Amino acid sequence: MLAARLQAAGADLSRVHFIDGVSDGGCFDPGRDVDLLDATLSGLPAPKLLILDPIVQAVMGDSHKGAEVRRSLQPIVDLARRHGCAVAGITHFSKGTGGRDPVERVTGSIAFAALARLVLVAAKVKGDDPGEDKRILMRAKSNNGPDDGGFEYELERVEVAPDVEGQRVKWGAAITGTAREVLAEAEADSAGDDE
Repeated sequence: MLAARLQAAGADLSRVHFIDGVSDGGCFDPGRDVDLLDATLSGLPAPKLLILDPIVQAVMGDSHKGAEVRRSLQPIVDLARRHGCAVAGITHFSKGTGGRDPVERVTGSIAFAALARLVLVAAKVKGDDPGEDKRILMRAKSNNGPDDGGFEYELERVEVAPDVEGQRVKWGAAITGTAREVLAEAEADSAGDDE
């Protein structure tokens, strides 16, 4: 499924590597297998991006405790620094956190967002009319640029091989404002739908 999405986006799959297990047949655990990951990256020509989905799997211990999150993620930070690559950690918002700052809504400890240099949030926003929902990608935090703004986007299906479809992003209009403002407006509109 991920390969089809990457193909739909025009990725060169010869430069993409999936890690889903380890040599002993067990599941890959980024919290436990950092040395194996380091060795794997060392065998690749100039890795540029490491994606951990979900990032909470990299935490050995309680992902709601800041000290444990920071201690667990530091080896990943060090690994990325050694290899000169970026790390993207994927997670979700915690349930029942609507209206709060998006950085505080990240599942687990606030340390996940505090440690990150950039936090992007994606959400589906209800449109005025049925079928007019839109998706947004907004900056919620940035240590090296603005903390606001973003883009609307759509997901479009394309055939990447006979009987195989993938999805790709079709970018839309730029959005001004903060992620908190845009999400609060969307969530207020959605709350009105339940009445």
